[in-house]
Amino acid sequence: MKNKNHITVLGAGVSGLTTAIVLAEHGFKVNIITKELPKQTTSAVAAAIWFPYEAYPTNKVNSWSRRSLLRFKHLAQNEDSGVSFIPFTAYLDTRQKPWWLDALPGENILDDDVQHPVHPGYKGYTLNVPLIETPIYLEYLLNRFKESGGEIIKQEVTSVEELEAYFPVVNCTGLDAKHLFNDEQLYPIQGQVVRVAPDQKIQGMATEYELGDQEMAYIIPRRDGIILGGSAKKHQTSTKADPSLTERILTYCSEFEPAVLELPVLDVKVGLRPGRPEIRLEKDPQLPVIHNYGHGGAGYTVSWGCAEEVLKLL
Repeated sequence: MKNKNHITVLGAGVSGLTTAIVLAEHGFKVNIITKELPKQTTSAVAAAIWFPYEAYPTNKVNSWSRRSLLRFKHLAQNEDSGVSFIPFTAYLDTRQKPWWLDALPGENILDDDVQHPVHPGYKGYTLNVPLIETPIYLEYLLNRFKESGGEIIKQEVTSVEELEAYFPVVNCTGLDAKHLFNDEQLYPIQGQVVRVAPDQKIQGMATEYELGDQEMAYIIPRRDGIILGGSAKKHQTSTKADPSLTERILTYCSEFEPAVLELPVLDVKVGLRPGRPEIRLEKDPQLPVIHNYGHGGAGYTVSWGCAEEVLKLL
């Protein structure tokens, strides 16, 4: 794919936008074709915090996460980006070192021996990590892409044949790659979140273990409200909120921050993460296509690292 100055990116979630920006800022003429504008995508439902979650293989995910972390450090200096750094505690049900810790430099590990508030034998880590305010950040990415000369075309593509006029293509379609490129390894991971009113006293946290069937607790304090989660239900395709799960999420999170029960619920959202045994980031063996999808729950976390990898493949 050398010497191809024009590139089409398929998809306008965080992966598509970030990839398009990296390519455009390296001299390519880039168009995005998408059936959904950024704020209609799964990326808009994300919490979002920098945290490698439901994404594999771990060695590559750590590398892409580290590279993204450097980008987010730079972005946090721009108030318009919606990126800031916050203390965030990850609770484990083991004393073993988690694999994702290697993605963080020592200066970002604030405390490596946090005591669990409910289970004394469990361990936690308090980290200094990027918080991404998704409504602000997606708008920032869209504007940055347009300022770099990019164009976004709202159009649904239902077959590879429709893409031939746009080759070469970078495929950032997430779950849509299942039917578009016949990827049987791709599956949905349903996630439900509850947004309650903001409260500056509440700290961010997540459990690295399940509290129910594919359910866990996480608290992510944003300016527009506190995002409470959550669930990661594999092979579930519904985007309809489950009221009983909403109640369980509130209960799970209240074990760590009882005050969340006193905050009014603003809304409940459900999104489908693109799960896969491994992130697919490679050249297609038969088509002039580079694939960049299957990021699970780590789309924001690996976004810049994966985009830079796409650039290397061109």
